[in-house]
Amino acid sequence: MSPILRNLVAISCAIMAGQAAAAELDTRLYVSPTINYTVTDKDWGTDDGYGVGIGIGKPVSDRWNIELNATFATQDAKGASTSGRVQNSAVMADALYFFNRDPAFSPYAIIGAGDVQTRYTGVSENNLAANAGLGFMTWKNDIAFRADVRYRYIDGVAGGANTFSPQDWIISAGLVIPIGPKPVAPAPYVAPAPYVAPAPAAAPAPEPAPAAQPEIARPVAHTKVIFEGTNFDFDKATLRPAGKAKLDDNVRSLTQYPDIDVEITGYTDSVGKAKYNQKLSEERAMTVKNYMESKGIAASRMTTKGYGETKPVASNKTKAGRAENRRVEIEIMN
Repeated sequence: MSPILRNLVAISCAIMAGQAAAAELDTRLYVSPTINYTVTDKDWGTDDGYGVGIGIGKPVSDRWNIELNATFATQDAKGASTSGRVQNSAVMADALYFFNRDPAFSPYAIIGAGDVQTRYTGVSENNLAANAGLGFMTWKNDIAFRADVRYRYIDGVAGGANTFSPQDWIISAGLVIPIGPKPVAPAPYVAPAPYVAPAPAAAPAPEPAPAAQPEIARPVAHTKVIFEGTNFDFDKATLRPAGKAKLDDNVRSLTQYPDIDVEITGYTDSVGKAKYNQKLSEERAMTVKNYMESKGIAASRMTTKGYGETKPVASNKTKAGRAENRRVEIEIMN
């Protein structure tokens, strides 16, 4: 391999290995079909000729793209028939350095290396190659037009009795077509408000001595205590402070009369699917049971059921009615 090619390959590999994608860059993969015109080295002994290409690429930072490009071109031998044609098929790994990312005009420089397969008069051979050049892209409606000029060096083509290293110029024009939808730009960063230390709290006043609890009358069997929708938010099974206060009264009654058992039933409004509401009603009943158990009531004294959105006590057509239907009832069983 010649020193020129060796240096180009090393530079190309180092550039493509060291890049990281920019945070706000459109990093979609893209395909790039092109039409090419090759100005051939005189050592080929052929006319200049047209070719086609297809590439796939990806932006990897605000300055760099990487591409894998395949091209095919045919050149006729000067003064010869079609039997004197030379066919070049190239696969090149390229790095594109963008001087800016202005959609109206994005100029770039190219450097890359790869393999060129040459076919002529029944012979086929593969040779390492390198290229470098300049080009630009201009974007409209999420598709770009591109054009560039590249110098290509092919290392050691065996041209009959002589080996030569042709140096061609390739002029290309084509499109850049991103794959997939355009990414949504991230929301702008908003700095948090500066922290302000709270003023020191005053020492709390001493709590008054608890008042003696009055004796509670024994509840009558099969009476219900209803905990209405104010105790449960929509689509929630967690107790609110008002609900806990009502339950504390019930706990005191059950503590004073340990022979009483209760059934806890949960309900929902009609918003949502019936299967989901059934599960939510059971969770609400279990929330009440767990709270009372945490206050010292034995779990064996409590059973739970869920009735979902059935058995409403008010109309589900109004907000107030739906709030009443989001409830738990506790029934004294003996």
